[in-house]
Amino acid sequence: MQKSDINNLRTQGFDDDQITIATQVIAYFNYINRIADGLGVDPEDWMTLPRDEWLANKASGYE
Repeated sequence: MQKSDINNLRTQGFDDDQITIATQVIAYFNYINRIADGLGVDPEDWMTLPRDEWLANKASGYE
């Protein structure tokens, strides 16, 4: 992450509050995924579907 990344988000219309919130959410999910990986937690079945099948399920409202 570099200052240019933040500036790019600003040019896309994000304000500092939105960038801060997005950073916190992204960091939280990164943390949770690392903890789950470290503990050997297996992903849910829907998380391992092939991309096309996942997108088809998403489009039909089924996850």
